[in-house]
Amino acid sequence: MNHGAETRESPLDTIATATMTAANDKTVPAALLYAIAIAVALLDQAVKAWVSARLPLGGTIAVIPDVFHLTYVQNKGMAFSLLSGQRLFLVAAAILVIGGIIWVQRRYGSRVPTLACWSLALALGGALGNLLDRARLGYVVDMFDARIIRFPIFNVADTAITFGVILLAWRVATTPSPESEPAPSVPQEAA
Repeated sequence: MNHGAETRESPLDTIATATMTAANDKTVPAALLYAIAIAVALLDQAVKAWVSARLPLGGTIAVIPDVFHLTYVQNKGMAFSLLSGQRLFLVAAAILVIGGIIWVQRRYGSRVPTLACWSLALALGGALGNLLDRARLGYVVDMFDARIIRFPIFNVADTAITFGVILLAWRVATTPSPESEPAPSVPQEAA
């Protein structure tokens, strides 16, 4: 074993390794990950269709006046309108993220730790929802307008991605590395 040589993992390998099933993790079928992702993408598309049909571009409905509104905007960039007008790049980036999530799931196999399932499913569903808009419309429909904190307007997909990333960060931060897990105890024979 050469201690002087460093081995480098790709970022996806790091996530997959850090989120591998610990001995006491409960797991769920991998199919649940995809079912949740599809449900998130469908909910995202339904809310976007409703807002687009009910409001003119720039129109707003005060849910709680000066606190929370539904405001229809078209975002040609990503978060905070970064990379506005870079449609092909944003589509390619979404496809890479989706591919990365599927790759991580495949590393798990047919069962996925519950928290990893939810984190990956939310991120996947959100990425799919926004990808559908970018590919079909050339922009993403946003509508949630949190005016009390003057936050950029966002959508269901953005919310799912955010919670997915938070859950993934929690999972990575709280999962002990394989080398730090205690060795299984061996029963002592009576003397």
